[in-house]
Amino acid sequence: MPPEPHGGLDPLALGADETPSDAVRAEELSVQLPSLGRPYSAPLRAVHELSLSVPTGQVTALVGHNGAGKTTTLRTLIGALPFSAGRLEVLGTEMGPARVAMPSGVAVVPDAPAYPPRWTARQVARAHSATAARFDHARFDAYLTDHRVPVDRPLSGFSRGQLTQLTIAAALAQHPRLLILDEPFARLDPLARTELVDELRDLMALGDRTILLSTHDLEGMDRFVDHLVVLAQGRTALEGDVETLREEFLVLEQAGTGNTSDDAHGLEPLIGPVTTGDTTRGLVHLDEAAGLPPGAHLRRPGMSELVTHWLRAASPPDRASSTATTSRRGTA
Repeated sequence: MPPEPHGGLDPLALGADETPSDAVRAEELSVQLPSLGRPYSAPLRAVHELSLSVPTGQVTALVGHNGAGKTTTLRTLIGALPFSAGRLEVLGTEMGPARVAMPSGVAVVPDAPAYPPRWTARQVARAHSATAARFDHARFDAYLTDHRVPVDRPLSGFSRGQLTQLTIAAALAQHPRLLILDEPFARLDPLARTELVDELRDLMALGDRTILLSTHDLEGMDRFVDHLVVLAQGRTALEGDVETLREEFLVLEQAGTGNTSDDAHGLEPLIGPVTTGDTTRGLVHLDEAAGLPPGAHLRRPGMSELVTHWLRAASPPDRASSTATTSRRGTA
């Protein structure tokens, strides 16, 4: 069954007729970046004909290898990078190809905070309150107190985890309709990670809130993430409702494969297969499971398994063998 929508009421939420079904929609989006250190070289194609959606009121995870285009995609969504082709809409606002202002109601937790090192947390709060449509100083202070982040110490003395917590506090204090987080768990210890997920659950409970997070860490996220977007080489390799995808694909485990031509033929439908010892494991589409060799063990995949097998399938030949490289969008 698909996940139940995050519920709750919020007096600041948009009316039903004003709320777009997708908080973010990108169609055939292409982004080029300059070649660093090589000013006369052709630009690098970081994102190519990327199409994705971020459903309103849900948590969407954007995952992929390092260099897959996740950070470039997020920076383009908030207007920090221009795009060369395609169409982009954020919170119902059409984003132009040139750099434009971020729509009101969007808050961002970047992968590398860029506050001046001489600033304190109080100065960070003043800077955000001067530009954000709404900034809740009480919530900001409470979050820092709960996570033991000093308010008057220069940021140059902060740990990487404290800088991340500070940035999260500033984002949550804006009560955003769309919260974008780039690798928020990378610098947090396990307890802080768990506490952040709880904070994000509280945000979603307000209603009409949307989270888009880029992450490598999907452990324990099956019951939190609603929508999945897998990027590979600047394109969407897989997208869809998590529960729908878990019903559409199965994990196959087959012992003693890869030794005969009959075995190899029987494993052709596998997506992102990997062999450990004499056992091969991979994803298979539900419609193709009937033609598999006898003795194959089938089970439902976890979200992490969906991601790893699809990334293996979409990787270049020198990184992993592939039997499926076509972009696929799950159906709700």
